[in-house]
Amino acid sequence: MDSDYARSVASHDSLASEYDQLITRNAQDLLARRAFRELVTRHVSPGSTLLDFGCGTGLDALYYAQQGYRVLAYDNSPGMIARLKQGATAEIADGTITTFSMEYPAFLKEIAGWPRFSAVAANFAVMNLIRAPQTLFETLAAELQPPGWLILCILNAIHWSKIKERGWWRDALKSPAGPRQYISQPYSTYLHFESRLLRYARDFRLVARAHAGNLVRGDVLAPQRQRLWWEEEGLHVGPLSRLMWTTPACKMLGQFVFLVLRRDA
Repeated sequence: MDSDYARSVASHDSLASEYDQLITRNAQDLLARRAFRELVTRHVSPGSTLLDFGCGTGLDALYYAQQGYRVLAYDNSPGMIARLKQGATAEIADGTITTFSMEYPAFLKEIAGWPRFSAVAANFAVMNLIRAPQTLFETLAAELQPPGWLILCILNAIHWSKIKERGWWRDALKSPAGPRQYISQPYSTYLHFESRLLRYARDFRLVARAHAGNLVRGDVLAPQRQRLWWEEEGLHVGPLSRLMWTTPACKMLGQFVFLVLRRDA
């Protein structure tokens, strides 16, 4: 296995016991998770089979199961999957949740033998662990039952906190199209530009996007244009910030970007 995958697995295994506390203590993260889930349930029909790619300890997998979806929960960390199994014994027993844990290269090969699914949800920047995601997109496109949904959460590559770093501009000169290596330890994380990801996902079309920070602004593009908003009381968003979120500057304010993609054939 690639050494970086091995470091990623080892790190997430070591975090598994405290992961839920780490990921639920920040109000901004809670808001982002709620908005992402609602984008999934807004677009994917209840009763569908959904692949939770990079499911971690199963916080989202359990939520989707409770909303009436059949969930295929995949993570390359056995420690994370073990925690999911502890918290979802009833859902696993009745087949509402089915768990899978294997190395990422093995996932790309073995997914063809899994139950068919009509949606993929990858929350909390799982995609930023993959340096070159075009093979993943091609694999998912081949396995999705139409209409197939691919709903992603990525780190915002043009967030103000990223572009203020000298390394961001150094990498821009070396590789203008990306990806940017954002973090190298304990494992590598990469920043992907939205435009490049959309080119990689050439079998899909973009139907909605959202930017998530102290507010979440969603822009639905099809079948008709519509704007969506989410907020959290504890974040105390001021009037100037609200105004900024109505302008194109919102693209630099959100820590995360959500992309809702659809494959029709």
